[in-house]
Amino acid sequence: MWHRSATVLFLVLAAATAAPAQVNNVYSRAVPPDKAALERLNLKIEWTANIPVAGRRDSLTQIQLVDDQIFIQTRTGLLVAGDAVTGQLQWFAQLGDKDYANTYPVATNSQFVYVMNVTKLHCFHRYTGVVEYVHDVGAPATVGPAADETGVYCVLGLRTGNTGTHRIAVFDVLRPIAISAPAADPNKPAAKDPRAVNPVDRLVTRYAPEHMYRTTVPDVFDPGRAAARSVEAPVGGAAGSRTPSLNILSKVSPPYTLDSESPAPSITILPSLRQPYRLRNDFQQDIQRTASLGVIPPSLAASMALGDLRPRAVGPPMRWEYGLTTRVLFPPFLTPTRVWAVTGTQSLLALNKRDKKTEVVQQLADPISAPPGRAGLTSYVPLGSGYVVAVEGASGSIGGGANVLWRAPVGGIANHQPFVTDKFVYAHGDHSGVVCVSRSNGDLVWRSDESADRLIAANQEFVYVRDRLGNLLVFDAKRPTGTKTLRSAPLAGINLSEFNINVTNTASDRIYLAADNGLIVCLRDTSAKYARPVRVCPEPTVNATPRGAVEGGPKGDGAMPKSDAEPKKE
Repeated sequence: MWHRSATVLFLVLAAATAAPAQVNNVYSRAVPPDKAALERLNLKIEWTANIPVAGRRDSLTQIQLVDDQIFIQTRTGLLVAGDAVTGQLQWFAQLGDKDYANTYPVATNSQFVYVMNVTKLHCFHRYTGVVEYVHDVGAPATVGPAADETGVYCVLGLRTGNTGTHRIAVFDVLRPIAISAPAADPNKPAAKDPRAVNPVDRLVTRYAPEHMYRTTVPDVFDPGRAAARSVEAPVGGAAGSRTPSLNILSKVSPPYTLDSESPAPSITILPSLRQPYRLRNDFQQDIQRTASLGVIPPSLAASMALGDLRPRAVGPPMRWEYGLTTRVLFPPFLTPTRVWAVTGTQSLLALNKRDKKTEVVQQLADPISAPPGRAGLTSYVPLGSGYVVAVEGASGSIGGGANVLWRAPVGGIANHQPFVTDKFVYAHGDHSGVVCVSRSNGDLVWRSDESADRLIAANQEFVYVRDRLGNLLVFDAKRPTGTKTLRSAPLAGINLSEFNINVTNTASDRIYLAADNGLIVCLRDTSAKYARPVRVCPEPTVNATPRGAVEGGPKGDGAMPKSDAEPKKE
């Protein structure tokens, strides 16, 4: 009965939003699979749902399974959150103004879900859909964000006038306003919370009254320029550059340094260039200082933005920005103390979450072809040359590179994210087949034919694979059908070519089928032990260990399986 109620709820959603789905105006005419055909695969329908799509140009673009929730996005900016177990609608939101735009995967933590739409970062409460904030980040997103309990990590295009390509911007999670607790004794004043700040005091520090004056802010220049100069690119653009003023520079072409390379006088030491480009003496502390060249707006639009004094909506405080001279190919992935990025220069870059210090730069011999698979602290990086590299995310250094655990040849191009379970890593890619390797050492367990090339779900006994013709195939998860050749053939199959949107579920054992007409079908194994969802893929470790806890690495499913003990050497 769950699938009936879910269908009704999603149809109510269709009536409440824009135009309903036009069955004769979409690419696919998918219908729920036949019950008798599913029984041959030992499967049954758990629930079905219909998401409204606005005609042939609209479609389902992103479908993600996160814990017990399913997040669905359409090309026109509709975001739907539902219960992944029952299919019931939880909430929905319209991003933008219903125009067609690029969609990126959402990022979640225990409380919020973050999604990018053009240049705006939307933050919703996960289970209620209440809007926490909508923040304009000033540049379009290039990939999806990542999030943990302390912040959200976005990859954005650089502002106009910069030499870099992409930048990583980190925003802190908004915390509730601290309110002083009432005093136990009514005759005594309430104890003041040290975190509470009087907004009037904060305003005075920015706009001093007439009878008060502000002290001179000392000129401070970045002392770590030499260490990060070769990796980080400037991200200032319209109003964010930290370039020092013109008067003390020995040259006006980057990199800017405070070291005088030539004692000869130059234009930079002239006392005035129509405006006083010079350091103020003690008697000039009340004279307005001219802004540096880096903050002069490059366009009239930026100039008007700087002069806009209208009240702004609540937004997250920015922790730091990091500019890159190369592209970031996939959403960043997190470990407890680091944020990792895959760059277009065939390298892995790890930055410290707190202060953006470069901790690891690992150059790989081949281009990275898909987002890494995650389990615990380990990342499994697929390469376009047909290899999967296991990288330990908590160790490594700037000098020695990343800690590579093993490197397994799987063949093909491996352009899909590896599917990781407690004991195995499944590499798959277009026209490459599925290759199962041991998670502990990378040894080959079995491989399929090249036509079966996309793994979409797994349970403790079987893995479910789509081939290039749209068939759903069932394989044994642990062993090949041919022990000598290590080749595996499907145990059963069914034609589901009308479901033309692939959904990979790493949150549970459920199988999700989707079509561009808005139909979503959830399947499960008929065995009694799968009556409730079972987690098959270990969760990645992204949050730092709480203070006071014992530090010993990931526990439970997130930990790497222990290998057999080596025999003692005589």
